[in-house]
Amino acid sequence: MLRALVLLLLVVNGVLYWWLQSDPHALQADREPQRLGRQVAPDAIQVLPDLPASGARGAAASSTAQAASAVDAALVTGPSASTTASGASPALARKTSAADIDCAETPPIADAQFTLLKTALAKAGLPADAVTERRQTQGGAWIVYLGRFADSQAWQQKADELKKLDVKFERVNAPTALAPGLSLGQFSSQPDATRKLDELGRHGVHGARVVTLTAPVVLRHLQVRAADPAWHHATGAQRFDTCPAETPSGT
Repeated sequence: MLRALVLLLLVVNGVLYWWLQSDPHALQADREPQRLGRQVAPDAIQVLPDLPASGARGAAASSTAQAASAVDAALVTGPSASTTASGASPALARKTSAADIDCAETPPIADAQFTLLKTALAKAGLPADAVTERRQTQGGAWIVYLGRFADSQAWQQKADELKKLDVKFERVNAPTALAPGLSLGQFSSQPDATRKLDELGRHGVHGARVVTLTAPVVLRHLQVRAADPAWHHATGAQRFDTCPAETPSGT
């Protein structure tokens, strides 16, 4: 068995040797001349000289600058750089909208001073809708009132009825026009007094009404909304402050 294997190897080696000898190009297939022969347009290849380190850095910096310029150009010409019909960007257009115009107002002033300032601003060319008014009430007292009664006996009869309804009350002796009378509650605002009156009506109290004990003082503030501060020249030495955050106003 071993002899047969040795003979087989000898035969194979002999055939391989004969084939290599009969084809001289077989041994040269992977060498350089054959590779050069298979190249396509070898004259188009150019070998560039090595760049110094500083030159390489300069080329990289130039490429980076060109890329940044391209990005900037895209941002400028892109949708975010669109302008309004007047040529201003939307952000600038919003800045000059009425909502962004600063509001200035006077301290409380008398009616005569209010009229003088409003007239002076109109003569200075300020639009009518740029000048408004803010009214502020201060003080005042209101009561839910029953009366005036003809005499003490009538007053006492009504007081007894209120006791049966478990309603608290006080005797009113002043001012004279309300005495004798009954107060079913005192309030610092008329709406609060009106709500109390409605509540008492649901509990069976009839004939009561809201009466003003002390009239409130109405304070007037003149407000100006304008982008151009030149209007200050028309108001002389009049002081102006910043408008409150919420300013119910009227002309």
